[in-house]
Amino acid sequence: MEEELKQFDFVQFAMCDVHGTPRGKLIPREMLSQACRDGVGIFSGTQYLGFNAEPALSVKAFQNFPNGIMRPLAGTVRPLEWCSAPKRRIGAVLCQLELGEMEKFEECPRQVAQRQVDRLAKKGFKLKSAYECEFDVVRRDNQEPLGDCPVIPYGNLDLMDRNLDLLTDMLNVLRASGVRLEYFFPEYQAGQYEASMQPQWGVGSADDAFMFRYGVRSYCYRQGLQATFMPIPYPNFCSAGLHFNHSLWSQDGHNVFHDPTDPLKLSTTARHWIAGLLEHAPALTALCCPTLNCYRRLGRGFAPGPIYWNIDDRLCTFRAKITGGNVYLENRVPSSAGNPYLVLAATIAAGLDGVHRQLAWPSPGCPESQEEVRRLPGSLADALEALEKDEVLIEALGGKVVEYFLAVKQDIEIKHFQAFTADDVELVKQREYYMAVM
Repeated sequence: MEEELKQFDFVQFAMCDVHGTPRGKLIPREMLSQACRDGVGIFSGTQYLGFNAEPALSVKAFQNFPNGIMRPLAGTVRPLEWCSAPKRRIGAVLCQLELGEMEKFEECPRQVAQRQVDRLAKKGFKLKSAYECEFDVVRRDNQEPLGDCPVIPYGNLDLMDRNLDLLTDMLNVLRASGVRLEYFFPEYQAGQYEASMQPQWGVGSADDAFMFRYGVRSYCYRQGLQATFMPIPYPNFCSAGLHFNHSLWSQDGHNVFHDPTDPLKLSTTARHWIAGLLEHAPALTALCCPTLNCYRRLGRGFAPGPIYWNIDDRLCTFRAKITGGNVYLENRVPSSAGNPYLVLAATIAAGLDGVHRQLAWPSPGCPESQEEVRRLPGSLADALEALEKDEVLIEALGGKVVEYFLAVKQDIEIKHFQAFTADDVELVKQREYYMAVM
């Protein structure tokens, strides 16, 4: 790996924190041998800071600001074309945090996701997945949306053509940085776009989504723009999501969710998996919609509210997509603010519980009786309460993971907003808190 890294003048030793923000250090080429051999020291609580880098001091493990060691992970080196230049080549390598004596910091979001992928492997399954990343782009000088127009631009290539040079240059930079894109198009709001990633095995989809978001923000900033993955930054904006498409495969290449003999083409495993997602949907929401701003999205527009599943339904919570022998499920809960690693991990944990307990599979479609309709939590506080009560997800993800996540959200984020109650004032404060780093 050291020789691979030495093609660059500088290398970012990078980790994804609880919010999906890249954190780490920049290493010059002449120090790479030492960095690869000894690792790079950093505050061990770096991955569980607030959005303004507030330390989660309610967590005893972080109270004395102990150091951890970043260790580069094989197979994760990539160029960063958005911050490279003719006189400097910048690369990045994803890192695992260790606490000393080669003890892994198991609460790293990427490590949390990898453990769930490993759980699947022990049952003979492989995960294939991809994200749909939605985001908004505004001009930094006046905060007006890019490509402002009087009509809804959804899928309108003529309107997208007005900024095509900038957009295709950005996409080329991302592709050259190893981000595997499938398609790109304008969404339901001026300046709002969606990029779909190519399906990847294991945690590869989360790696791509993490680097995509980093690259989009950095590239746009250099063009005098601001890209944000805040779900609703302004009152008149449509919400942005992070839909997670996934399927299970056997080791010999069979789609485990597909059953050609079933009328719906769904296997028993798929039915139990769906039941698990539905069972844990309230707790799942905390990890998929992890900011206060996310709850301006749920239950509005095309975002889910009632908890149900259906086939090819853009309003449901969990959507089955069936095309011939290709069957996969879409988790529509995540907002654009979701951490892709935690979304992946929580989705697996919930689905696997359904398979393990063989949970009863409900009929597709939203229940007609209002008494039978369960709804996703209406606030971050309610979602966190559901997560605290979900013993299955806590055990699967790890007690410390949930403890640290709750500390950041309850002791830092929610407390930060307690003084702001008026809706318009609170949205302004949310924008000040989230938008610059999301």
